[in-house]
Amino acid sequence: MVFSSVEFLFLFLPIFLFAQSLLPYRNLVFAVFSVFFYFVGEGWYTAIVLISATANYGFGRLIDRQNHPGARKWMLALGITTNILPLLYYKYAWFLLKTAAPGMIGSESTAPHLPLGISFFTFHAISYLTDIYRRDARAERSFTNLALYILMFPQLIAGPILRFHTIAGQLRRRVISLRHLYFGFTLFCFGIGQKTLIADPMAAIADPLFARTLELNSLEAWIASITYTLQIYFDFSGYSNMAIGLGWMTGFHFPKNFNFPYISTSITEFWRRWHMSLSQWFRDYLYIPLGGNRGSKLKTYRNLFIVFLLCGFWHGASWTFVVWGAYHGALLVAERIGLDKWLTPTPKLMQHGYALLAIVIGWVIFRATTLQEAGAVIRSLFVWNAPSIDILWQAFNAERILAAVLALTFVSPILIQRVRRLIAIPMVGDWPRHASMTSYVLGGGLALVTLLLATVKIMGGAYSPFIYFRF
Repeated sequence: MVFSSVEFLFLFLPIFLFAQSLLPYRNLVFAVFSVFFYFVGEGWYTAIVLISATANYGFGRLIDRQNHPGARKWMLALGITTNILPLLYYKYAWFLLKTAAPGMIGSESTAPHLPLGISFFTFHAISYLTDIYRRDARAERSFTNLALYILMFPQLIAGPILRFHTIAGQLRRRVISLRHLYFGFTLFCFGIGQKTLIADPMAAIADPLFARTLELNSLEAWIASITYTLQIYFDFSGYSNMAIGLGWMTGFHFPKNFNFPYISTSITEFWRRWHMSLSQWFRDYLYIPLGGNRGSKLKTYRNLFIVFLLCGFWHGASWTFVVWGAYHGALLVAERIGLDKWLTPTPKLMQHGYALLAIVIGWVIFRATTLQEAGAVIRSLFVWNAPSIDILWQAFNAERILAAVLALTFVSPILIQRVRRLIAIPMVGDWPRHASMTSYVLGGGLALVTLLLATVKIMGGAYSPFIYFRF
């Protein structure tokens, strides 16, 4: 079940919100609905996430009760290993075996089914155990509360990644006001608009082109690369906004996950703005434990590269993801070494141009199914040949042109910030300030129109799963 589906919008969500409002034991109700939500998509693989919740409940209590530093560390290591083993099996075992011993895998063999959201709920579990180990939080005594933290359906499949110590208090007590409901509803509506009205039309252009990567000419390569760059941003940020909006409607304050990443002037800035909950998770639970920037410059560069190499591998068991992570790690190291000092005195336009070009090339690697395909597209970007102008007529129609205009408009905060002075819209994930009743009415009306247009698109029968559902 996906958020942009008739079943979710008109059946599951209304019943869930009704039950949350009227029934006692809100956390239990939320947890039950989350289990059902996951079961609809994954069937009996739901047992994996339930076992994860149960095991982590036990590990958390053991770590919290233990005062001996050595024993605490061993229990944490055992708990993290227990969480990582299913991830290694379902996501990486087949890839590693195929790479190390290809003769052991038959030509008709396929990888094990990848449970939805396994990367995300594994990270949540590791955050929980680590926060207890560091004394940033106490072990959750209520199994229902912990199960809800791991299973919460708005962010279970594709984030944002929640750290336990930031949400523990909300699991025990949360207040829902009319302002919370307005904020959540409008953010949810704009999120579904990002997905269905912008990302999906961009996918309709990019997907057929990436299906024949070895044959693309220069113009096609640029169209494919740019439209996918727009697609993945509006697809993923749209999902995040929907998840955050659902959180607000139920009293949870999820962290902002995107902050206009394509206005960045460097790759360092890009990673402060893109998938912020993932960047912060890697910083707090991997980069800092590795030593961060506390040692020599060489160790700092090593730590950065390791983190982004693993970040790429986290996205999927494929050499394209590994190379994508290494590519971003190398760029971050290069900026630390001195590239940023060379870029800073240059005009802002040149800095933006460098960052956008680097980002687009990275997304080509990310999107391609093989390194050969990625290399072919990148080569076509820079080795120009004269394409037929008919390509433009084949790739674009009125809907896609409008979507492209919207994408290029909302990829920057300039217009949104101006519009927010007139109407109360939470497009950047924070509270509209000093809003009048008229502003709230206008903002709510715009949200309803967006939801209506998205619903018409969904009712048309087009199905497009969120990109990050496969991670």
